[in-house]
Amino acid sequence: MEKKKKILFISGGVLTTGAIVTTIVLVRRRNKRKRGLLPPRGSNVLTTNNNELPSNFQNWNGGNTYLSNAPRGIRNNNPGNLIFTNIKWNGKLPKEQNKDRRFEMFIAPVYGVRAMIKDLKHDIEKGKNTVPLLVEEYAPRFENNTDHYIQTVCKDLKVSKSAKLLPTKNTLRLLVLSMTKVETGGNYVSNQLFEQAYAMI
Repeated sequence: MEKKKKILFISGGVLTTGAIVTTIVLVRRRNKRKRGLLPPRGSNVLTTNNNELPSNFQNWNGGNTYLSNAPRGIRNNNPGNLIFTNIKWNGKLPKEQNKDRRFEMFIAPVYGVRAMIKDLKHDIEKGKNTVPLLVEEYAPRFENNTDHYIQTVCKDLKVSKSAKLLPTKNTLRLLVLSMTKVETGGNYVSNQLFEQAYAMI
């Protein structure tokens, strides 16, 4: 007749089965950010509130509804995923109309692209004039795979990590097209949209 083994589990420590004693090491999953392991800021993570959009809101498709299934930067008309600040960007929705709990939201896509152009231009002019310096300022390591981000932008711009950037229209266009691709996971910003936004800065 087979002996039935009694199993006893004690949290955090010892599992006994008859005469056999096994030590179990419990590994707790910590709720903490790890560099390079979090999804990019463009990932489709919903952190919305119930704020109502203004009647003249225009989404990426030309309609006036909130595209809740789109990447975050697209549903917010903020393809660069600029974090909410006190900067008075043109076309920016005030906090009581912003449906995102962390990022800026704009009345139409062109205003989000315009804000990104101005932000990048300002960063380059203040000395963040290589791709690594610019990306590390724009997409900090605690929430981005910054090394991959830098590699992608360097490849798209066909420049080395040490190449000095000038805030020319063409450089800004290439940066916006590349960085919004990383931020949103797609080629949402067209040359035409960039041209419209650049004409407004």
